[in-house]
Amino acid sequence: MDDSDYLRLLTSQAEQASAFLSNARKWERERWVCERLLQGLNIPHRADDFLPAGQEPPDVLFRDACFEVFFVLDEGRRLNDEWREELQRRRSAFSLSQLVRREAKPKRIPAAELLRRLAPTLRKKAHNYKERGLELSELDIIAFASLKREVLDLNSHFPPPTEYLRQGWRSLSLVGPTFARVLFAHPDAPDFLRTNLGRSVVFDVGISL
Repeated sequence: MDDSDYLRLLTSQAEQASAFLSNARKWERERWVCERLLQGLNIPHRADDFLPAGQEPPDVLFRDACFEVFFVLDEGRRLNDEWREELQRRRSAFSLSQLVRREAKPKRIPAAELLRRLAPTLRKKAHNYKERGLELSELDIIAFASLKREVLDLNSHFPPPTEYLRQGWRSLSLVGPTFARVLFAHPDAPDFLRTNLGRSVVFDVGISL
C-alpha cells in the first residue's frame, strides 16, 4: 500500500466515524457500547440479541438488561464536530506528512477522579427521570469514557460509588477504550452483571471514538 492508498483509507475511516456519530445512528452507538461491555465480561451475544426500547429510557434492551448509555468526554469536546473537522482535514491533504501533528501524552488519572466525571450526567438523569415518574431501579447504566487528554490509571483503587448507589439505579458499569468494570449491581440486576461485580477487565485491543 503506497501513501495515496493509505491516505484514501484514512479518509474512508474518518467518513465512517463521522457517519457513525450522526443523530441517525444514535442507537447503533449505544448498542456498540453495550457490546464492548459484554465483550469485556465474556458474555456471548449476537446482533439480534439487542433491541431498541419502545420509549427511552432505556436505550438498549439485552435479555433482561435495560441499558441506559451515556458518554464521558473531555470538557468542551464534541465528538461529532471533532470527526467532521478531521474528515475535512484528511480530504484536503495531499500527503501523509500533512496529517502529522503532535499530541500531548494523556495524563493518568486515578479511578476516583474518573468516577467523579460521571456525576454531572448521572445527577441530571436521576433528577429528570424522577420528575417524569420513571423507575431508576429498572435501569442498568453504562458510562463510556472517551477521553483524549486523560487515561485511567488501571492500578488505582476504585472507591465505593456511594452517591450513585443512593440515586437508585439498578446497576452501573464503566467502560473505556481498554477496560470494563461493573461498579455496582443490586440483587435484582441481570446475573451477568452481578457475577462480574467489582472486577476490572482489560481489553487486548483498545477501541474508542
